[in-house]
Amino acid sequence: MLAVFGRAAGPSDSDGTPSRLPGTGEFVFSILPKAFQKNPQLEMTVNTEFTPYGRLMRPVTPAQPAYFVAQAGGFKQLGDVVGGEHSPPPAELERAITRALAANGFLPAALPGHAPSLAVFFTWGSHNKLPPDMAAKFPELAAKQTLERALLVGGRDFMDGINRRLLYGDSLTDHTERLDYLTDQADDDIYFIIASAYDYRSLAQGKRQLVWRTNMTVSSKGVSMNETLMPLIATATPYFGRETKGAEIAMRRVSREGKVEIGTAVVVPDKDSNPPTAVPATPAPAPKSP
Repeated sequence: MLAVFGRAAGPSDSDGTPSRLPGTGEFVFSILPKAFQKNPQLEMTVNTEFTPYGRLMRPVTPAQPAYFVAQAGGFKQLGDVVGGEHSPPPAELERAITRALAANGFLPAALPGHAPSLAVFFTWGSHNKLPPDMAAKFPELAAKQTLERALLVGGRDFMDGINRRLLYGDSLTDHTERLDYLTDQADDDIYFIIASAYDYRSLAQGKRQLVWRTNMTVSSKGVSMNETLMPLIATATPYFGRETKGAEIAMRRVSREGKVEIGTAVVVPDKDSNPPTAVPATPAPAPKSP
């Protein structure tokens, strides 16, 4: 029998509910839903997981780069299908991801001098939760889709924790500020980007040997995919191909009145993480209705 896990008040919910970014004590509040805000705040998560094979490879740094070829996997709608979602052009996303990878020492391959050792596939899209009536009729499907979003938001350990809570209910240790933030993100609609790095030589031999995977999510309430994916990549830049201990959490304001991003990302990193560097974003003026 599946149990519904507890859901805390969400970070800057589109109905105007105030919230606090874990670890900062900072409350975020707006009386207007995000769809009508000039400078909406984006709630983001980033996590990178290495495979055992990937951990055997030498670390990649700007001083010791690795070379890759990139391939766009295209736009995907997961979970409940919602009409009217439009993403930035694939070429624009590829340029942004290439810049982000370069910051960490992953450079485009150029024969004959720099043969690829990695093939990076990236895909993007949305993962929307089922409406309440559908979730009540199909609880197993709703639980499955919640676990899919949990994997995107927080990685495998977080997904396993959500699965335990779905099966056996919450415990007191399931309600820290950080876990409540991640749980809220996984329990609602999100946009996502996934960048997966495979060993190029194995791939050329017909084998898919995953090295690492970076998952990025942003809450989609009241905002459009066009205006969120580029700031999401900018915020995730320090974590491309860099293993994280769980999910990194960030908030970032964007402007709908021009092409200049407001301020820098506010990040709550794990102890061994470094804060990201802000990169100008290119927002678009078509918010998703809450």
